[in-house]
Amino acid sequence: MAKKFYAYLLVEKEVSGVVTNWDECKKLVHGKKARYKGFSTLEEANKWLESGANYDNKIENKKIEKSKLPNGIYFDSGTGRGIGTEVRVTGIDGKSLLHFNSYGYQVNEFGNIHLGKDKTNNYGELLGLLLAIDIAKKCNCFHILGDSNLVIYFWSKGMCNKDSLPLETVELIKKVKQAREEFEKNGGIIEYVSGDYNPADLGFHK
Repeated sequence: MAKKFYAYLLVEKEVSGVVTNWDECKKLVHGKKARYKGFSTLEEANKWLESGANYDNKIENKKIEKSKLPNGIYFDSGTGRGIGTEVRVTGIDGKSLLHFNSYGYQVNEFGNIHLGKDKTNNYGELLGLLLAIDIAKKCNCFHILGDSNLVIYFWSKGMCNKDSLPLETVELIKKVKQAREEFEKNGGIIEYVSGDYNPADLGFHK
């Protein structure tokens, strides 16, 4: 029997890998928000993970659904490239807008801000929202969308367990809360969009 390789991604933990035993793969993904797929070669399995671990039908649906998205500023954070956390902010066309940021962050060759491996994906999402608000004001845009429930519905409203978070994250939460309140006071709207349809999607999202 030909050897098979099972690639898996545990979305909420940002953990991915390849195993050669289906039973082992089942144990890893059971009861979790996960994506997994079998391949005949290790190279194919790794390539699928590196490309975002998307299912083919989701890629097609993404193309269809994007035509229905509202015009606005979109943000995301991800670790899919394997170099640590990156932040991305785009327009509806998926083109990076981060060169407009007022905070002095340098944009890498992929159009993203690279935070490195010492920053979590949630921190990246939070920073992404702050940058999206900053850029939206410059572009006279009043609609921001992202795919992080945690950041949109809790952290950006100041709701967090401060004792369990690094001080740097807590300080950023305060900053984003203030920026959000000002943005919404001036008529801005911040909404959730599925990561499957987010033009700024970096592949690994919550």
